[in-house]
Parts: sequence; C-alpha cells; structure tokens
Amino acid sequence: MSKEQRFDPMREIQNLGEQIGKQIEKGIRTVTNSPEQIILDIYKAGDELIIRTNAIDGLVKNSIEISLESSMLTIAVQTEPETTPPTATYLVQERRFGRLSRTVEVTVPVKANQAKAKVDAGSIVITLPLDDNLYGNIKVTPVE
Repeated sequence: MSKEQRFDPMREIQNLGEQIGKQIEKGIRTVTNSPEQIILDIYKAGDELIIRTNAIDGLVKNSIEISLESSMLTIAVQTEPETTPPTATYLVQERRFGRLSRTVEVTVPVKANQAKAKVDAGSIVITLPLDDNLYGNIKVTPVE
C-alpha cells in the first residue's frame, strides 16, 4: 500500500517563504559583497578613530581622494585591472574596475585637520584624532 500525499497549503506557504528568504539573502550577499563597493570597518582605538577599507583590487594609489565635510567622510579611488596577455580569453571575470566611492557618516567628533591616511596591503587606513573638547563641561556663572 502506498501512502497518499495530501496537499497541505500551510506546508506549501512555508516552503515558498523559505525559498523567497533564501533568494533575498542571496541578493543581499551579492550587493554587500560587490567588488564595486568599498567596504569599511570603523572603530575607536585609544584617542583615535580608525577607518579601514577592504583590500581594493587594482587600486591606483595616486587616485585616492578622501574628504570630510561636516560629518560626512567620502573615500573615492580609481582601480585598474592588471595586464593580461593579449591572447588571454576570460572564462570568468567577476572583478570590476573603474571609479569607486563610499560616503559614511562619522558620528563622533574628530580633529579633521589632523587626519592621516595610508595604504596598507591594498587597504586604505584613515586615522582621525578624537576631539574630546566638544564634550567638555559648561562652566556656569552665578547670576547676580
């Protein structure tokens, strides 16, 4: 005797929901891991704010532009592919090259005029001294 499969609409809805969830996760991973985006880590270390990018393939070091206007930090770079032999034929080419930029809000007070930046193994490391003076106590003068 074979067991008859019954149609269970709730199980079908659950399966559909799981499939949609997997597709959404796949899309998010594709966007966030895009080679066309500069990925950042931002952290405090002592009295400094450190901003470190991912290693950027084909980074043209003299193309790096970094600006801090108000609280918005912008990093812009140019990337170029390495030279391949003229007879090369790509089987897979996932990396993209050209102009990349990223803007992020710096949410803590910093001394922008003392900022430093360097390239370390293809990553850009920006060091911004924290500005503790903006959080000082206000001296209250007694009213006469």
